Amino acid sequence: MDTDTLVDNLIADGQKLIAELPRRGFAVTAAFWLQASEDGNWYFYIVSPAVDSDGLAKAYRRLHPLVRAMPQPFWIDPLEIRLVGPSSGIAQDVLAIHSATRVTWGSAIRWSGKKSGNVGVESVYLYPLPSSTP
Repeated sequence: MDTDTLVDNLIADGQKLIAELPRRGFAVTAAFWLQASEDGNWYFYIVSPAVDSDGLAKAYRRLHPLVRAMPQPFWIDPLEIRLVGPSSGIAQDVLAIHSATRVTWGSAIRWSGKKSGNVGVESVYLYPLPSSTP
């Protein structure tokens, strides 16, 4: 993936995925693309309570078949997805950013900072919180 820009196909596919996952029984609290400082790569983060309740390995085993079942073309590589639980530092930071900016449903946030949780950050594209999330 281009390390300088996040292409429209990936942004659109991220939106499609986070809309579809809850329909298939995989809860999503928040989602965002993050360009990591250490390698300059973009990763798609999904915050899900499945990580805290089921454990990371089981949550990935549930997620990957759902990603592979997305209608094609679908540009997100399952290996670019990072799952985190709502209690993780990075999830807490993202939820705080959403709270501070009071983003409305349908709006996205582009954010640059030095660190989120324990991850060095170049740039972040935050999707709107799902409507069921406070």
